[in-house]
Amino acid sequence: MNRRNFMVTGVGLGMLAAGPALADKKQSGAAAKAQPQTPRDTLVATTSECVQKGALCSAHCAEELAKGNTSMAHCAESVEEMRALVQAMLTLAARGSAMAKKLAPVCAEACKSCADACLEHKAHWEHGMHLVCKSCMEACLACEKACSAYVAA
Repeated sequence: MNRRNFMVTGVGLGMLAAGPALADKKQSGAAAKAQPQTPRDTLVATTSECVQKGALCSAHCAEELAKGNTSMAHCAESVEEMRALVQAMLTLAARGSAMAKKLAPVCAEACKSCADACLEHKAHWEHGMHLVCKSCMEACLACEKACSAYVAA
């Protein structure tokens, strides 16, 4: 057996030995995802995604405004208001603050407003344009729903 065959065999045996352990990790990861999340967990996840998608939308709006596309002004304004409130919501929810329940309805309203502003660009989506607005809208609607569920819990 030459050195290359020895190495390949050794790696193969190592993978066989590690296989059950890796399968257990995959199963435990799947089991962790399968467990029902609390409204707070859902809120933290959705606000985090909303902040990220909003940042991309904000950058897109800024680029379009710089090119002279003034139709993005309403979207740019709405996304910045939404990002400020959702970031605060994320911080409070992650900390388990009692103030989170008070902010959640305002956050939901900002998300709804932002989603409406993003929806103004729907006609462009089928042409592959302003798709970051679509992504932002979807994240905002999920965040709005999570805020409402959090208040109701």
